[in-house]
Amino acid sequence: MQKGFAIWFTGLAAAGKTTIASAVEQHLRALGLRVENLDSDEVRSIISPNLGYTPEARDENTRRLAFMAQLLSRHDIATLIAAVAPKRMFRDRARGMVENFVEVWVKCPLEVCRQRDPKRLYARAARGEIHDVTGIHIPYEEPLNPELILATDRETIAESTEKVLAKLRELALIPAEVAAR
Repeated sequence: MQKGFAIWFTGLAAAGKTTIASAVEQHLRALGLRVENLDSDEVRSIISPNLGYTPEARDENTRRLAFMAQLLSRHDIATLIAAVAPKRMFRDRARGMVENFVEVWVKCPLEVCRQRDPKRLYARAARGEIHDVTGIHIPYEEPLNPELILATDRETIAESTEKVLAKLRELALIPAEVAAR
């Protein structure tokens, strides 16, 4: 029987959180597991389109994501969350809410994230159009003890994905024989 869990992919914008979460989702689905992928941008646009990006709004958004992860994982669904969650307290709160919680730090230097910049956040910040970009205007509190660190400036998507799957096997959140390819 499948065990519910939540993986919170945290890191700067453009570090690779959404990309890796999507790759992990595909692998877990291919293994026959029930999976929900809660991308912060998608969830925000549907559930909280007027929430904004103030510290209070970010707190509320991460609280809502953690609550959804709690509900889904409680029903034995593998839940993936791709969200910057710049404060440790946001991620710690989620850890306290979800029984099987895995924090994955998608670690990437700011300069590499600026070069990737698929949403043009860093470019807009440089032009002074926005003033709420984590890593520039808002500090990012690095995880102290994440279950896994992915160095996406040096690893391929496939390598990072396999590291996540290996960690899930190690934590017995997915059976070793099911996860083997």
